Amino acid sequence: MKYTVRLIVILVLFVGIKESVRATSFPVASRDSIGTEKVNGKVYILHKVDQGQTMYAVMRRYKTTIGAIREANPGINDQLRFNDVIRVPYDPPRTDRQQAREERKEQRKAEKENTVAAPAVAKVPDKPVAPGMHRVEAGQTLYGIASKYGVLMADVRKWNNMTSDNVPLGQDLIVSEKTYLERNPVAAAKPPVSVALDSVSTKAKPSVPEKVVKPVEAPAPPRPAVGRKVNESGLAEMIETNESTNKYLALHRTAPIGTLVEVKNEYNQEKLLVKVIGRIPDTSVNEEIVIKLSARAFEKLSPNTRRFRAEINYIAAN
Repeated sequence: MKYTVRLIVILVLFVGIKESVRATSFPVASRDSIGTEKVNGKVYILHKVDQGQTMYAVMRRYKTTIGAIREANPGINDQLRFNDVIRVPYDPPRTDRQQAREERKEQRKAEKENTVAAPAVAKVPDKPVAPGMHRVEAGQTLYGIASKYGVLMADVRKWNNMTSDNVPLGQDLIVSEKTYLERNPVAAAKPPVSVALDSVSTKAKPSVPEKVVKPVEAPAPPRPAVGRKVNESGLAEMIETNESTNKYLALHRTAPIGTLVEVKNEYNQEKLLVKVIGRIPDTSVNEEIVIKLSARAFEKLSPNTRRFRAEINYIAAN
């Protein structure tokens, strides 16, 4: 009898432990739409796209990157469609013991690398950064560097012959007009050459009347699009993304994708036309945001601030 009771107790404890492990295997079930999937040893969240949801919004929700989502979904289109199911990489949280073990492992690895590389570092010290120059550090962007030194992104591109907004790690950039002029001196203007006048008198040629050319009439401007004019005002800020583009793009709450929106900075009265490519995520952080702009468009309207009061206008179809 005692043996039977003891066996029952052991079975109950085993079943309880098994259910506890099963309940904690994938703590991400409450974060996704329909479940999880394991492929080649990696865990992915299966996310069903909501109405109007963008890839940027999915990236923010799961705290990942657009590049990681693209890698998990080969051939995916950046314009997500309603009810599409996509994979989102999942990095399971680590316990305190695992975190401490990995930190100790990384510390030992770093100490070993420093010990091996110490003689080489002593022989070849880092070159100091000259005045008026900036050495790109990890995580820095062209916008952040220009804001740090109070200059325009366009000037930094010009001074460094840049064709895009990408700034490689460790690159030395000119961030001062004085330094740029010192490294690119303007050629001195040549003095005017004096020409001796011929003492022999010449007869003046008879003046020929100029041929009168009738001006060509310019074509009539296109008629404005038929629709309802929408006027809004609020805060404008820059789209947070790791990718760069030279186009004037924007995110808006209600304007249809592809709509051209006129944005005016109420402080300096600068205006610009931008193209809507997606929706602003409906979160409490974005309550006062009326429009989000790409880095190039934001620089054009407000190069030295992170937010500004904006007035926007666009034509909405009736």
